[in-house]
Amino acid sequence: MARLLVFDLDGTLLDSDHRLSPETYAALGKLSRSCWITVATGRSLASATPFIFTLGTTSPAILYNGAVVYDFLAGRALLERRLSVDEARVALTIAREFPVDVEVYRELEDPTVYVERITPRVERFLAKEGLPAREVGDLHAFLNFSPLKLLVLGNPAVLPGLEGALWEGVPGVTVVRSELEYLEVLPRGSSKGTALRWLCAYLGIPLEEVVAVGDQLNDLEMLRYSGVGVAMAHGPAELRRAADLVISSVAELPGLLSR
Repeated sequence: MARLLVFDLDGTLLDSDHRLSPETYAALGKLSRSCWITVATGRSLASATPFIFTLGTTSPAILYNGAVVYDFLAGRALLERRLSVDEARVALTIAREFPVDVEVYRELEDPTVYVERITPRVERFLAKEGLPAREVGDLHAFLNFSPLKLLVLGNPAVLPGLEGALWEGVPGVTVVRSELEYLEVLPRGSSKGTALRWLCAYLGIPLEEVVAVGDQLNDLEMLRYSGVGVAMAHGPAELRRAADLVISSVAELPGLLSR
C-alpha cells in the first residue's frame, strides 16, 4: 500500500498552460486521504512555492531536480548540494561552443535567474516560471560562487551533442534532460531519484511504499526507485518502458491505485 505519492510538476500535475486543472486538484484531494503527497521538480524554490501552497503539501519537497530537499513548514533546506565553481565554469566554457542560453541559480532565497543576456528563449522561460532575470554579461567572469545548478535552454536537435560534451568534459556531475528544450547541469550525486531515496530515509518510508509520477527523463531514476513508477503517456518511450503504469492524466490515479 502506498504511503507517499511524489509528483513531477510541469507536464504531470500541471497542464500545457502550467496550471493545476480542477480534475487534477480533485484527484489529489482523494489521494491525500490515504497518502502523503509531495512534489519533485526542477523548479527553483521561488518558482515552486505557489504550487506547494496551492496543493497544501506538508511533506518536504524535492527542488532543483534533486539538488535540494526543502521543508516548507520549517522554511529551511534539509538537503542542499552545489556545483563547485570549477565545475560550473568548465560547463559554461563547453556550452559556449553551442547555440544555447545558460541560466545560473545562485541561492535558495534568491529568485533571480542570472544570464548573459535576455533572449526570446529566456523570456519564454521566465514567463512560464514567473521568475525575474538579471543580465550579467560574461557568465564565466560573474560566476565566483558555487551555484545550485545550471539550466541550458536550446533547440532539441542541439542538446544531445552538448549533453555528450558535458558528460565528457565535467565528469561526475549530473547532466539530464528535463524538457525537450532544457538540459540541466546538477551537482554530483544530485537527481530526483537520489533525493527521493534520501527523503524516504528521512521520513522512515520504505521505497516500496512510494508511488512516483513523471513525464520526462529526469524522472526516470525516481520511477525506477519507487514501488510503483507511473509515466505520463506523452513522455519519452524510455520512460514509459520503465514505468509500472502509464496514464494520460493524474485524474486516473485514484481509481488505479485503489485496485
